[in-house]
Amino acid sequence: MGYYSTLIRCDDIKTTLSKEEFMRKWIETVRETEGTDKEGYLFYNWELFKEENGFRWFSIEMDEWFAKHYADRELAEFISEVIADGAKCVLEFNGEDGVSWGYYITKNSVKEIEYVKMVNGKKLIDGVFVPLDELNIKEKV
Repeated sequence: MGYYSTLIRCDDIKTTLSKEEFMRKWIETVRETEGTDKEGYLFYNWELFKEENGFRWFSIEMDEWFAKHYADRELAEFISEVIADGAKCVLEFNGEDGVSWGYYITKNSVKEIEYVKMVNGKKLIDGVFVPLDELNIKEKV
């Protein structure tokens, strides 16, 4: 059985790597999961769709977007290794139970995206609305 989720967003990956270098790094990443509980879960494919000014853009391709995305963090880490300096990628998932999670990815950096329930600009905490200015939220990105 297992937990299913849907990959709902993966921005195109801008890189300076050649197609061969990109794919070699991807194959290495997949091989690193062999013999672990993540083996078989890096089932993503990549398509090179644009080359311009020394950069290449890849998009993620899948037969089924609704799947067992158990190696989502490994996917995010791979993207952080191949993405060009100054580029970013947002990777988002939605679980079968409605839970959302994702990653904000830049060169050698993966940050978890926090999803906050809000109503009319107020954060919902344990059924109580709290105005954002009372939460002392600071931008982390």
